Amino acid sequence: MAIFAWSEAKQLDDSLNSLDDFFAFPPQSVQTLTGGLTNRCWKIVDAEGVAYVWRPTTAITKAFSITRHQENQVLSAIELLKIAPKPILLNDKGLLVEWLDGETLSDGLALDSLLRTAISVHQVNTARIPLTPFCFTARVDHYWFQLNEKHRIEPFKSIYQEWRSSPNVKGVDNALCHFDLGGYNLVKNQQGIQIIDWEYAALADPRLDLTLSIAVAQQPLLQSVYRYCQLRGIEDVDTWVEGVQAWLPRSQMMAMLWYLLAHQLWGDASFLEEAEALSHTFCS
Repeated sequence: MAIFAWSEAKQLDDSLNSLDDFFAFPPQSVQTLTGGLTNRCWKIVDAEGVAYVWRPTTAITKAFSITRHQENQVLSAIELLKIAPKPILLNDKGLLVEWLDGETLSDGLALDSLLRTAISVHQVNTARIPLTPFCFTARVDHYWFQLNEKHRIEPFKSIYQEWRSSPNVKGVDNALCHFDLGGYNLVKNQQGIQIIDWEYAALADPRLDLTLSIAVAQQPLLQSVYRYCQLRGIEDVDTWVEGVQAWLPRSQMMAMLWYLLAHQLWGDASFLEEAEALSHTFCS
């Protein structure tokens, strides 16, 4: 992580200028944060030693249908639960949140810990979260129509067309979903396990969020779903198994499009390799 003086950082990222009125004195240090793929965030330590994270609004966040306004709404709604950073300031250039001290669980964590963390999100009372429910088809269409002709090729095109609709399965109530619940977004500290990077969070079918979380953790699918239902006290296990199995190819297709768009935006060959690897799962 490169460390800059405040004046230098503002030359690198114009959005930081929007924070001049917030800080009474120039921050003592600013550094880039690694790990975030869809954003270039900054850790800012003010003159008194208080640390924050600046999450800017960029062309990249817009490309992935991310809004800092929605992220702020989610963080504000769950602030008292202390499972996420506290939002500090929102403006048209980005979102300032508190810095969470602790150990990032980049190497993953035990299945039960992951599932209990997912449950803590899915059981949040959503009555005070003023979000429009997540629309899977709208999201994958958004990704697809931003791709250029170089990326709208086979087998990507056929996979997208086959799986772009939500599954026709027995419904469950929408829940707050994080949609990127990997160890790299989990911080262990005195509060327990706290969750960062809520930019993809939405009200959605929790079985889709569970599917994504199991895939990221590389855990066995059915065993994980059964254990989730056991921990949460869900009796209608079949509905959850059926839902996760139905969401699996759709979540893989959505991830495939995400990597294609990331490759188009950054040109990093590893993103294309990930998209191709995901496309091969459909062939097998």
